[in-house]
Amino acid sequence: MNNIYLIYGNEDFLIKKELENIIDNGDIIADNIIKYNLDETNVINAIEEASTVSMFDGKKVVICEGCTFLTGENKKEINHDIDSLIKYINNPFDDVYFIFVVRREKLDERKKIVKEIKKISKVIECNKLENFNLSAYIEKYILNKGYTIDRKSVNKMIEISGENLSSLINECDKLLMYKDDDKNIQINDVIDIATKSIDDDIFELTNAIMEKDESKMIEIYNELLLIGEEPIKLIVMISNQLRLILKVKLMIKNGYKEREIPNVIKEHPYRVKLAIKSNFTINELIFYLKKLGELDYNIKSGKIDKNFGLEMFLFNIKKEVSL
Repeated sequence: MNNIYLIYGNEDFLIKKELENIIDNGDIIADNIIKYNLDETNVINAIEEASTVSMFDGKKVVICEGCTFLTGENKKEINHDIDSLIKYINNPFDDVYFIFVVRREKLDERKKIVKEIKKISKVIECNKLENFNLSAYIEKYILNKGYTIDRKSVNKMIEISGENLSSLINECDKLLMYKDDDKNIQINDVIDIATKSIDDDIFELTNAIMEKDESKMIEIYNELLLIGEEPIKLIVMISNQLRLILKVKLMIKNGYKEREIPNVIKEHPYRVKLAIKSNFTINELIFYLKKLGELDYNIKSGKIDKNFGLEMFLFNIKKEVSL
């Protein structure tokens, strides 16, 4: 069975999904996924890895990122061992998925190695979707989740949120949660939910805090700084979000029904639903609120720099919580 893949295009979301599909369908464990950047290392290293028996059970995946040598870019290239590469792809190991990932719109079809790889491999194009194809992809994504939506509502979502596929999928997931009861998404739902707001960023940040996902925390934090948000304001907003989640968790614990809570605390049903689905425990919420309160005091009393203080809070999440 030939497990050579060539995935190329300028839509990172689609590339990521294709890689996930290959890994999931092959039932590959994390220890058997090896990545190389062929803009920094010779392809012979990837070939040697693909030709080596795994220390773990099951199939292996060797992912070759970079791969500028397969494009027409005039970039200083490593002198790749093309002969060994052609020899390997014509006689690959059955238990190894060998995947070329080229994050470019086009390949250089004139190159012999490109022709050889395309002849042997399963080629998957992942270029950005436009107009009808983008709308069709979003509609199919929602329908496959067991929900209904019409094309007019899909187009409204694209109009509001832009054409970035990753962002649109995030908006879809918010709508799916919002319409979990009747599973029928209409244009008014899109208008209510699909607009990106700082509140959404703060909720994502608090979830990343709970999951101790350091890279996600820093990514969102940096994005908020780039759009001009002040660390002190962020501390207040994170605290407010945690208080909302704590309030909702306590009400659920005391016997309130989900449908009753929005009217009692004067919050949008969507935000209540997010709070209920949060992975925070009551003890963790109290712990974080205490830490943020101490941080706010130390910043305002001049004991710590505001940027450094919030960054240290985020960096130390893994170390501080063991509840």
